[in-house]
Amino acid sequence: MKIVIIEDERDLGVLMRNFLVRQLNIKTPEGSIRVVASLTEGLECVRDMCPDWIFIDNNLPDGKGVEAIMNIREVHPSKRAKVVMMSAMTNLRDEAFRNGADFFLDKPISFVEVKNIFTKLNGEA
Repeated sequence: MKIVIIEDERDLGVLMRNFLVRQLNIKTPEGSIRVVASLTEGLECVRDMCPDWIFIDNNLPDGKGVEAIMNIREVHPSKRAKVVMMSAMTNLRDEAFRNGADFFLDKPISFVEVKNIFTKLNGEA
């Protein structure tokens, strides 16, 4: 499983990465999970990695994550990565879903909610 975390709060990105490594039992996180701090880096990682999951913050130094979701969807239209929008601005929820997000996480992030996303998907499989 490949995951890209686009989050400019470095500590949160690292915490999320470490949580996902443990939760998903990822043996080689170096090549599987990337944490980047800007949209530019994030879109580059999405192009290079073709990830299964993308966690994206809204307020990034070089743009808004909610606006970038459609760009992310265009990068690999044949591969449907799950996109998780993360924001303290809950009024962005509807816009995020309209733009193609699969999930919306309120900040501060609850790792119980992150776990529930994966549990819910595994239950549907």
